[in-house]
Amino acid sequence: MKFVGFLLEDVAGIQVYYIIGLLIFISFFIIILYRTLKMPKSEAESIKNSLFNDDEKEENNASSEDLKSSNN
Repeated sequence: MKFVGFLLEDVAGIQVYYIIGLLIFISFFIIILYRTLKMPKSEAESIKNSLFNDDEKEENNASSEDLKSSNN
């Protein structure tokens, strides 16, 4: 990291980009944290279940395709 910092020291005003990048990261993290903590439990459960159901659907589709191809 020192190498990159050393190269960018000579660029005038480069510190502004560091600060902007840090502010974007922190604000995004805070927004996601806030939305996650304020999310209703029912919505969290539905998201969790949808993830599991998607995996099951993919497995079922793959097995049904295997059955169809073996019947031909």
